[in-house]
Amino acid sequence: MKSNSLNNQFLSIKSILGFIVSFICLYFVYLNFDFFIFLDQLKSLNYTYLLLSLFTIFLSLIVRAVRWKNIFNSNDISIYDLYRAELLGFWGNSVLPLKMGELMKIHYAKILTGRKYFTVLGTIIVERLIDFFLISPFLLLLYFYFPHEFISDKINMLIFILFIFAAIFLMYKFFISRIKQKITKSIDSSLLKNFSTNKNIILSSTVILWFLIYLDVYFVQASMTELKLTFFECFSIMLIGTIVYIIPSSPGTFGTFHLIIQEFMINVLDKPEMVSKTFAFILHAHSYIFFIIVGTYYFIKDSQNILSIKDTDEVH
Repeated sequence: MKSNSLNNQFLSIKSILGFIVSFICLYFVYLNFDFFIFLDQLKSLNYTYLLLSLFTIFLSLIVRAVRWKNIFNSNDISIYDLYRAELLGFWGNSVLPLKMGELMKIHYAKILTGRKYFTVLGTIIVERLIDFFLISPFLLLLYFYFPHEFISDKINMLIFILFIFAAIFLMYKFFISRIKQKITKSIDSSLLKNFSTNKNIILSSTVILWFLIYLDVYFVQASMTELKLTFFECFSIMLIGTIVYIIPSSPGTFGTFHLIIQEFMINVLDKPEMVSKTFAFILHAHSYIFFIIVGTYYFIKDSQNILSIKDTDEVH
């Protein structure tokens, strides 16, 4: 009972903190915002490139599902089922606080695959580790390449809040060692064996996935006639966007994503303020709308399974 109370208190603090961070970010995003210039920029967009960016998002979900299937390494699990679970996870993160989409993804994948919760969780941990080891060298390069002066006072404040949040989170995790042990056990020898067996396709699909994420950024910037970003600039924005999702915020990373992307473009890439604000808005909005529309369709279509709390026949 006491553990549940601590858990609820932590979730409440995390949710409130997330909304505060988003509110602060939104305030700075729309400070000195010219709505009429923004509308003119929207009218001049090349929507062919925006459609291509949406197509890359769709392809990235398929690639994620292919990689996930190879981590499971089971013929009775379909790529389409894992695609739906991936999509529902992004949908949940877009409409619910506290990254609840990740829990929905695990639950739906458990229903669709018949595996245990901690088996599904183990595959997701393997995914995250692969992504981390692939992208971390580039994040390190980005850190040393850009001068530290580009971080404005607003970003410094957000980083300070993030460190406070991380400290609270670590204190909280100290009291749930049992869950830590279960998570560790979830990455069992079979999952590691699966990775060893299918490492070529898992690693190649990871590279393809990140290339598609890069293409998404490239196509969005190409849709704006006033913006001509280089390969390295698009790649840097992709990395910055990846970091943003770590910061606690409201559903859909509203505010945090917009502020950090636009500050990066203005202070580091030396782009015009309104062009940067419009780009940050479109880069966030196009994927957000995609996940809301397509995710809602699948949620309504299979809401009985998604909302089910009944046990299924688990094979592992």
